[in-house]
Amino acid sequence: MFSAARISAIRKSKGLSQEVLAEQSGVSLRTIQRVEQGDTVPRGFTLQALATALEVPLEAFRLEPEVPLATAAEVVPAPASMPAAALPHPDPQFLQLLNLSALSFLVFPLLNLVVPWVLWRKHRHDVEDVAEVGRRVLGFQILWQVLCFLSYGLAAVAQLWAHLYHLTFPNLFVWVFLSSYLLNLVMVCYNGWKLRQGDLNIYPFRL
Repeated sequence: MFSAARISAIRKSKGLSQEVLAEQSGVSLRTIQRVEQGDTVPRGFTLQALATALEVPLEAFRLEPEVPLATAAEVVPAPASMPAAALPHPDPQFLQLLNLSALSFLVFPLLNLVVPWVLWRKHRHDVEDVAEVGRRVLGFQILWQVLCFLSYGLAAVAQLWAHLYHLTFPNLFVWVFLSSYLLNLVMVCYNGWKLRQGDLNIYPFRL
């Protein structure tokens, strides 16, 4: 019988976070979380992908492994052999910094993509939940950037149409600019508040 506790123990003994295991196995982070919490039972491809990524036989995931304990000890290195610096560690302050770094768009356009990406790439393997939070932050910022370009394009079309019919839309581009920047500012602050509450389900709307 499959044991959720064993896959969690094996993952930790390898010094891997759930995010890193998701990247190496191709299984979604949400699925791995549900598996380790016992909310779902993995089958077929998911089991094989996790076993391959963790470099253990499928039997190692069973409640009563069919392989001898000595064999399991050979395929699963002892935690003591893993350098302490390589183990992911929780850092809620860094998660906040990663989210707030998107506010760099107030300094210069596109920095809201560059700064979070640099922080995400640098620490995605040594801080817990950075991989997932980084993907969510960047996903929303990319979506916001695309919507900004579309809004400016529609504003240009509206101005052209108004000119043809001798109409005026005063300060249209200014209003588009202010409303788009205000939207991003509010979203970053709101999701920063969610992170402070320990809720990692941030930015539900993203690319």
